[in-house]
Amino acid sequence: MKALYDDLWISTPEFIEETPDQQRMMHGFMLRHPRGNLVISRLGHPQDLEALAELGGVMRHYLTHWHEASPIGLTLQQRFNSALYCHTRALGPVSRVLEPDATFNFAEQHFGDFDVLPSPGHTPGSTSFLYRSPYGKTYLFVGATLTRAHGRWATVRSEESNQADLAQTLSHYRTLRPDVVLMSHTWGHLSWQEVTLEQWLAAIDDAEQFTLDERESSHAHRPQTPA
Repeated sequence: MKALYDDLWISTPEFIEETPDQQRMMHGFMLRHPRGNLVISRLGHPQDLEALAELGGVMRHYLTHWHEASPIGLTLQQRFNSALYCHTRALGPVSRVLEPDATFNFAEQHFGDFDVLPSPGHTPGSTSFLYRSPYGKTYLFVGATLTRAHGRWATVRSEESNQADLAQTLSHYRTLRPDVVLMSHTWGHLSWQEVTLEQWLAAIDDAEQFTLDERESSHAHRPQTPA
């Protein structure tokens, strides 16, 4: 794992094999919260478990959508006694891999400062998480709702995607004021991006015009304009 900020780490990248040029990467993040360490998204490398142990273990694991469910999540539960959280609409597919400890269905605030924001569109149960760090930056974890691909912002289309829901989610994103956007999927780009307000609004404008279709591996790395 690599430290990004005083209270935030990123996992070792996991490359998705079906991408021809191996430019599609998945990442997870560890947030050092005053109440305990939180893992967000997916971890794919066993060596990150040792890093987590050195950093104090894991109290909770939050999934941004069900595609992040993996056997290593079970290892997190067993080794660190961590609790797994996901959206209610992700419960079915997640349960085929892991057993969630709790679900959510609406916007909630955990610990009084960690915002759980349902963000349907990429999948019905997609969720974003917003945290205002005591070190001064506001982090927004967007999962695969937004991504960076070859210098462009884009949305990501899956078999379950719903364009109307996604449009509402992007509209809600416009009301947020992140300093750092953290993505669990990217194509040929770092999985985090610092933004000003102007850059953030421009990123949403860009993403409304371009989408990546992960249903077709031959096009999984190519921005496309929505139909």
